[in-house]
Amino acid sequence: MRVRRRTIIAAAGITLLVAGIFSLMVRHDAEGVPEHPFFAVLPKDRPLVLAHRGGAALWPENTLTAFSGAWELGVDVLEMDVRLTADGVPVVIHDRSVDRTTDGSGPVGSFTLAELKQLDAAYYFSPLDDPGNFLLRGTGISIPTLQEVFEAFPDAPMLVESKEDDIAAAEIILKLVQEYERTDRTLLASFSHRILNYFRTRDPQIPTHASQPEVTRFLVASWLFSAGLAATGYEALVVPPRHGSLPVLSQRFVTAASKKNLFVAAWTINDKDEMLRLIHMRVHGLITDRPDLALDLAHTAPYPQADE
Repeated sequence: MRVRRRTIIAAAGITLLVAGIFSLMVRHDAEGVPEHPFFAVLPKDRPLVLAHRGGAALWPENTLTAFSGAWELGVDVLEMDVRLTADGVPVVIHDRSVDRTTDGSGPVGSFTLAELKQLDAAYYFSPLDDPGNFLLRGTGISIPTLQEVFEAFPDAPMLVESKEDDIAAAEIILKLVQEYERTDRTLLASFSHRILNYFRTRDPQIPTHASQPEVTRFLVASWLFSAGLAATGYEALVVPPRHGSLPVLSQRFVTAASKKNLFVAAWTINDKDEMLRLIHMRVHGLITDRPDLALDLAHTAPYPQADE
């Protein structure tokens, strides 16, 4: 009798656990999210090419030189990272410090904009076909402000990632997007769930991607339930193919997202075979340091037919 009682209690506990997970995942918009204007104007018959940091393998990353080269190459979206200077100006740079990409040293936030502008943002860049040749040193390439990027490429769709878990920084970025009327041309990103929620709350018209907890819930939903059962408060899933030993991107994941009308972009994809594998999976976007290679494949290796 005691064993039976324990069995019943255990079964009830499992039922409650499943119900709890289910309640976290389920909401009534099972038909999917409406297509955001950001994605509506972009190609649907091939994967989009998103130039990671402007195409970091081809040009000095996160610079106007990189964004110009990528845009002229024909990429669909410019991807970039943003941090604040000591005087509160959003600048486009990935790392917490300036050491890896410039001739300076120290945290980005310890420099004023005027001080950052004195640094050489191409100091350590060397081309793929001539490694070790720092041919762009001293040519005047500097760390750009987000405003300068917006002004230089007014028509370019952009994925703008706030690198800091800082509401003040997020507010400045958001205001700049609004000031330049880029609501339909900017996908806001962050590794911070708190920052993503801030963006969504302050301006629901600007698209965002899923945070890591949201990706985890969607991934589990793609394993256990139909796509219509996964809750969404975002328009995109920006994910690596794997997280450690755990596969993230699979045909099931992409199909589930497509049924919810969610955009799936894979990062950071620089290998040709991996690009082809993801194209065969019908992934919607490739975030890459090699936009030249990705564009060539996107245009010459079409999506397979739905029944393949």
